[in-house]
Amino acid sequence: MNVLELAGISKAYGGKTVLDQVGFHVRQGEILGLLGPNGAGKTTLLKAVSGLTKCDRGTIKAFGLDFQDNKRQILKNTGIVPQENNLEREATVKEALLLYAKLFGVRRAKQEVGKLLERFALTEWQDVLVRHLSGGLARKTLIVRALLPDPPLLLLDEPSVGLDPDVRRGIWRLILELKEAGKTIVLTTHYMEEADFLCDRIALLKSGKLIFLDTPGRLKQKSGGATLEDAFIHLTGTGVL
Repeated sequence: MNVLELAGISKAYGGKTVLDQVGFHVRQGEILGLLGPNGAGKTTLLKAVSGLTKCDRGTIKAFGLDFQDNKRQILKNTGIVPQENNLEREATVKEALLLYAKLFGVRRAKQEVGKLLERFALTEWQDVLVRHLSGGLARKTLIVRALLPDPPLLLLDEPSVGLDPDVRRGIWRLILELKEAGKTIVLTTHYMEEADFLCDRIALLKSGKLIFLDTPGRLKQKSGGATLEDAFIHLTGTGVL
């Protein structure tokens, strides 16, 4: 079953094409990674799927529903984790999560927040102000916030950007746990090791076009590279991630 389907997605800003006829699908329980050099269009594509930008052409379907006609229903079933920390900085972790639980209409909000805090080892940090959180704790809190309505689809924009290697691997384990729990995940990343470790398939963008869609292993085979980074550089013609 396909949770997400894109066809002919195109977008231009000021006459410059950012996305050019991009199309692919994401299967239930799959982790799909969006990769590409800076300016390839991966963040714009994720914003389109998140409802944050409108495409010029093309269609998006989620859960079998057309995005244009069912945007509100689709987004109720989609958890979005942005790259930046946009939690309320002057609230405690628990206060911030309770606020969003109420906004999402989560039943038994206190109980659900408590369960997620415990599940993701954040209970001891629940009374700490958001502005005092480390990068890793803030990232975990953003993921917990996205999980409050128990959405089947998660969109993660650079989930471990700027984190120390040990903290990054902790976030990777968390993402794999979410997959094991049945979540479908689309993520952007510029860490090749992250993509290789997490992703079932990779959608590689260059200059707004989809130039590759397959498993990390197939990507390495296609380019003859020993690593995903070798393959990335070979197919995109750049060492800039």
